[in-house]
Amino acid sequence: MRSYTLPPRYFLLLTLIIGTMMGAMIISETLATESGDNSLVILIQSPFEGTVFEQIFNTLAIAVFILVLYTIGVYTIVRKMPDEASRFTAVRIFSAFLIGLGLLLGLMVWVQDPKEIVIVIGIIWGAIVVALRDLIQNMVGSLVLLVTRMYRIGDRIHIKGVYGTVMDIGIFRTTLMRLDEESGDHPSGQVTTIPNGILFRETVTNTSRDLSFTGDEIRITLPFSSDIDKTRTLLLGIVQKHTADVQQKARAEIEQLSDRKFLPSFETEPTFFVHLDRHQILLVVKYYTETRRRSEIKNQIVGEISQVIPEVLDVAR
Repeated sequence: MRSYTLPPRYFLLLTLIIGTMMGAMIISETLATESGDNSLVILIQSPFEGTVFEQIFNTLAIAVFILVLYTIGVYTIVRKMPDEASRFTAVRIFSAFLIGLGLLLGLMVWVQDPKEIVIVIGIIWGAIVVALRDLIQNMVGSLVLLVTRMYRIGDRIHIKGVYGTVMDIGIFRTTLMRLDEESGDHPSGQVTTIPNGILFRETVTNTSRDLSFTGDEIRITLPFSSDIDKTRTLLLGIVQKHTADVQQKARAEIEQLSDRKFLPSFETEPTFFVHLDRHQILLVVKYYTETRRRSEIKNQIVGEISQVIPEVLDVAR
């Protein structure tokens, strides 16, 4: 499980900021005492009122405030997320929100006139919208992913011609490990990043969000003299043997999904199709298999079929 314990450098930074602020107050009080000013200095009040150091002091206070909020968010809010993938994404988004809040509060410290603040924010926001339109759309996309859970870390998705396992959902981009669908979802070793804003323009297919199974098929070519009925019995028997548990689980998941969404019932038993070519017969067996064990189950089925095919060919002769 990923640890969200804050690193030691975080506490070192927090200690340095608080120490700097306390040191500034002590120096200010010492100078005031030497000049004969015996007025008390309030702890949360800047000791450099009316100077540029006051703004620096207030900026440090804002930094402490943001770090404290981050601590509260990590240990109180984020850790209550239902799963590891959502927590990981929430930490990224929460951190980005705090950075934006810190920049806004810092701007309010250095720009005193509220009208100027509004003008500056308006100019900055307008420039951001024009120049960083795609980045903003990507950030909104990450928020949509967090709320809708369209896909999470570990899911297998199809998006814009890319099929892979979700490795990371960042503030701007999603990272995928591409899978070779033709070889049973074998990892290709290619890491692809996709902007989160693409959610608003492309269709996303999640093969592991609501259902843990997926369709697969095996194709076999035989001569015209083959006994199709015997071959059909053998192939369906082998596939049924390796997918019986998946079929039962698939039926249960279909019923659960039908309670929440409209989903017409359909059979999960293996099916057999025959296609005639000019010089041979093409046999296709379609079946449902566990998504995460697709390659393993298919290898087991193919291995057993390869042992019975010679028997079918002998009968054909």
